Amino acid sequence: MWLDCVNGRAPCSIIIDQDRAMKSAIGIVFPNTRHRYCLWHILHKLPEKLGSHARFNAGLKTDIQTTLYDSQNINEFEESWGELVEKYDLVGNKWLESLYEERSFWVPAYLKGHFCTGMSTTQRSESMNAFFDGYVHFGTTLKEFVDQFDNALRKKVEVETLADFKSINQTIPCMSHFNIEKQFQSVYTNAKFKEVQRELLGLMACYCLLVSTEGSILKYDVLDEISTDELIKTVNFNVYFNEKEVDVKCTCGLFETRGILCRHALRVCQFKKINVLPNVYVFDRWRKDLKRRYTLLRSSYDDHSEREDTRNYELVVRRCLKLATKIASNNEKVHAFLHVVDEFETKYEDSTVDSTLKLTKDKLDVVLDKGKKILSPNVVRGKGRPPSKRKVPPVEKMVTKKFKRIRRKILVDETKLHNIPGSEQP
Repeated sequence: MWLDCVNGRAPCSIIIDQDRAMKSAIGIVFPNTRHRYCLWHILHKLPEKLGSHARFNAGLKTDIQTTLYDSQNINEFEESWGELVEKYDLVGNKWLESLYEERSFWVPAYLKGHFCTGMSTTQRSESMNAFFDGYVHFGTTLKEFVDQFDNALRKKVEVETLADFKSINQTIPCMSHFNIEKQFQSVYTNAKFKEVQRELLGLMACYCLLVSTEGSILKYDVLDEISTDELIKTVNFNVYFNEKEVDVKCTCGLFETRGILCRHALRVCQFKKINVLPNVYVFDRWRKDLKRRYTLLRSSYDDHSEREDTRNYELVVRRCLKLATKIASNNEKVHAFLHVVDEFETKYEDSTVDSTLKLTKDKLDVVLDKGKKILSPNVVRGKGRPPSKRKVPPVEKMVTKKFKRIRRKILVDETKLHNIPGSEQP
């Protein structure tokens, strides 16, 4: 049913709990999909399965997490796991043995090369409960649910449209003079650009050192100071850089799993004075200058009657559907039609953009209700002196602080007086 709804296109990754029936079904229906288990659910079972161990809180729990998160490749995980089992005498533990047999489904070292937008748990699907908060409850009838479902979707569209509007018309300032930061600032949405800036901020804790050179492939060691639980540890990451193709790859696998270049790769790019990254490092799914095709579809929770692009879309679809019904039984006519479409696409590909239609400020409509549009307000300078916060002298600060302390003491004394048996209210 999933494939029928999405025109036979299977997901690249799917995250579920440890369910053997689902595992078998996914292997049959989605043979090329990367199936993985929810890491949070597995770690959540540690106290239940291993809590009775004498050293569970004295190092076992921490060592398990270290083995999972600090292993940069499969060999390091295998070695650390073997040492862990021997150190805590866990040989023969059936639960750990079953997890180890299915380690390729949940251990991060096995999943680094598969894109999943950074998700490792099923929390995104479980957040649908919060999606309906304020709209439905246990007493909601079926008819009310249909109406409230549309209201919830309409609210979601409003939030997304407002976020798109802000990404186009509000620019987050750059933190540095790094040209790559300016590149992402111009194309990414504000939310995704903030994630890029967090990686750029981590450049201060990275130290880059050239290790070896093999033709056009350079290998660097990047030392990163990572802060965990008020402790700072230095972790060594290997970064490979191809000078000819400007291709960079880090053993942390952040770009492969989340689609964002890590601080280690950015440090090498900065070291090599790369000003512009190839388009392969800029994902269309997070660009703010692309028109999403699904926004052209008419829906029950949105009003597109006044939008010209929606009317044109429906006109073209109806016309093509009518023509497809006529020529579907004739292969010669079908090939002739596709040839004309290819010529049309080649002729107008520079001037006409279909799925990548740029969002301009003039055409962007923030629809908050049917027939109601919110446009950008005119910027008007207020009259009079601009508001400013008065600077408080130090003496006044001390007096205010002392007055608050005395008032708090009086309230505490009154509370104690009320709690004395037989006392009367003053």
